[in-house]
Amino acid sequence: MVSVILCFYERLDHLRCCLDSIGLSAGHFDEVIITDDGSGNTTVLQLKELISSYKFPIRHVWQEKKGFRNAAARNNGIRHANGNYLIFFDCDFLVLPQTIPRHLNLAKKGKFIAGGYKNMDEATTQETFESAITVDLLNRLDKRFPERPLIKTHRRFIKRTLLMRLHLAPPQKQSLGGHFSIHKKDLERVNGYDENFVGWGGEDEDLGIRLVRAGIHCRSAIRTAKVLHMWHPPAITDRRWQEGPNIRYFNRKEIPVFCEDGLQKP
Repeated sequence: MVSVILCFYERLDHLRCCLDSIGLSAGHFDEVIITDDGSGNTTVLQLKELISSYKFPIRHVWQEKKGFRNAAARNNGIRHANGNYLIFFDCDFLVLPQTIPRHLNLAKKGKFIAGGYKNMDEATTQETFESAITVDLLNRLDKRFPERPLIKTHRRFIKRTLLMRLHLAPPQKQSLGGHFSIHKKDLERVNGYDENFVGWGGEDEDLGIRLVRAGIHCRSAIRTAKVLHMWHPPAITDRRWQEGPNIRYFNRKEIPVFCEDGLQKP
C-alpha cells in the first residue's frame, strides 16, 4: 500500500493545484495524507470542502500551531499513514505524471529515492492557478524550465552516495532531494524526523544523515521523478536556515541514528 504525504499550511491555491496534479497519477497510490501544521479554522473548513471533491482517498490531519514544526507535521502524517511505502511532497508542488510511478519503480528496502524539482516564477504560478491542471499543461510547464540544474544535481547525488558507501565522505553530505520516498519500516529504524527541529530548516538534512548512518542510502531519481515548485513569497530564512535557530542543534557532536524525540516518544 502506498501513501502520499503532503505537508500543508494555509496555501489552499497551491494545495488545490497539487492535488489536481497528483490525481493524474491515480491508480499508483492508495491514499493522500494532508498533514497540516496548524492552519486556522477558516482554512480548515475550506480545505475539507476542497478534498471532498476528489475521487481518491484523502485524509486531513492537524496539529496545533506552535511555530514552524515541519518535522512534527511529517511525523504526524507518517503515524496516520496506512501505507508501507511513503512518498513525501509539499503542498506547493505540481507533481508530473511520471513522478509517482518512477518512485515506485525504484523502491527498494534499505534505500530511499530522491526526486528533483524545478522552480516556477511568480507569473507562471499565477497562470497555473487560473488553469485546469492537465497532463499536457504539466508537460509544457516542465519544458519551459531548464534541465541542466537537475542533471548537475543528479550527478552530485550519485557521486556523494558512492563516496559515502566507500566511507570516503561523511554522511553530512547526504540530503533528501526536493522530495523523497522510502519504506515506512526504514523510517521507523531511525524513529522518523527529529521533532527538536522547530523553525525553518535542518530536519531534512538531519534525517538524511541518520538514514546513511543506519545503512540506508540514496537512489537518485532527480532527472526522472520531477515536480514543479510553485512560487510563493519566501520564508524569512528560506535557503538560509544555517543562520537560523536550528543550526546549533544540527551541529551537535553526536547525532544518534535513532532520534529520541521522533515517531516514538520516550
